[in-house]
Amino acid sequence: MKLLVPSAAVACLVLSFVSQAISQEYPAQPERLHLKRPFPDNTPGRVELTASTAQRDLSTKQSESILQLRGSVEVRIITCGPNDRGKVVCDNGSMVLHADRVDFNENTGEIHARGDVRIAPYQAKSKTSVSK
Repeated sequence: MKLLVPSAAVACLVLSFVSQAISQEYPAQPERLHLKRPFPDNTPGRVELTASTAQRDLSTKQSESILQLRGSVEVRIITCGPNDRGKVVCDNGSMVLHADRVDFNENTGEIHARGDVRIAPYQAKSKTSVSK
């Protein structure tokens, strides 16, 4: 009986340290938004957008089409075209843009990037076919 009380106290201390260590080891990650939009002029391809937040300015009719992305924004421009067999093939990403903030006009396809902006070609890992 004399060892039961100290053993229980030690067990409680160990459990409290373990729960703190687990919560420190895996900090909560913010959710990321993933959006896909076709090119506005019916060109085969799409724009893939990833950001922490997205919103629209609904104050005017012109600004309704502008998607405001914030927080480590990534924009991938996926281009498509016919291969030698006549099938439409899309690269898994032809260009990638990283920025702190991006305003994307869904009607025109214009991208206004601000903050720490980087643009790089993106090497496709695999190609996917798109039916006509």
